[in-house]
Amino acid sequence: PLLEIVLTFGIIQFLVLIEAAVVIALLIKQMKHSKEQSELLNKLSNTLLEVKKLEIEELDKMKRK
Repeated sequence: PLLEIVLTFGIIQFLVLIEAAVVIALLIKQMKHSKEQSELLNKLSNTLLEVKKLEIEELDKMKRK
């Protein structure tokens, strides 16, 4: 009986280890995806700021004329 209990606990620990590895892999994948989204959002913000800056410059030119 003792051997069966130890074997059962070993199998359970192995399954928990596999589950932890899968969860860590999914978290790493999600972090990478989140980083890519953050970079794209930053690029979009910079583009919008550039467009607004150009619009302001164009409006200033129109006011001077």
